[in-house]
Amino acid sequence: MKEICLLIFCLFSIRAAAQEDYKLAKTIDSLYEQDQSVQLKLKAMYERNAPQDSLKQQDSLKKAIYLRGAQFSKDIYGKFGYPTKKMVGEDASHHFFVLIQHADMDTSFQLAMLPILDKLSKKGDISRKDYAYLYDRVQRNTGGKQLYGTQPTYNEQGNLFDDKNNIIYPVDLADPEQVDKRRKEVGLEPIEEYYESILQMLGRPRTKTKQN
Repeated sequence: MKEICLLIFCLFSIRAAAQEDYKLAKTIDSLYEQDQSVQLKLKAMYERNAPQDSLKQQDSLKKAIYLRGAQFSKDIYGKFGYPTKKMVGEDASHHFFVLIQHADMDTSFQLAMLPILDKLSKKGDISRKDYAYLYDRVQRNTGGKQLYGTQPTYNEQGNLFDDKNNIIYPVDLADPEQVDKRRKEVGLEPIEEYYESILQMLGRPRTKTKQN
């Protein structure tokens, strides 16, 4: 009888934990959707040359949404720990990282999360790519050196390739010649392909023909 009661208790506990993880994933996904929505709207406003006062208003809203995401991220981490792929699924785990990545107003929080992401990603509990992006973000926000080149530097024309169509490496990138080796180690594509994809997303694709 005791064994049956214990089994029932364990089953209810597992079910309750699963429901809690599901709710947590939904909360994270909702915060992520708000994060992305405000960012995409601002991008669209820039593309249609919206008035400056409208752009400033939307940018302020974006910062407020990012701040809210950071605050919720702290609360979630404090209560549940870091949401791993096993806990909330791969998508929600990545979405949680994005909230941290956008917490630029709180670099101490980003810095505190960095060793957590490093440890968990090495164990396969979260994406190693997420760690690489946050590492570079923290370095840029604190005056350090990037390792993976995930935070680009645009020239005056808003490009990532120079007049001769050569890649413009970020000024804060350590040892650019080895960057693709480091990127491969964490599962990232070559930096040239990455920058091409950024320009494609921005609607100004790279011209492939090189000038001599």
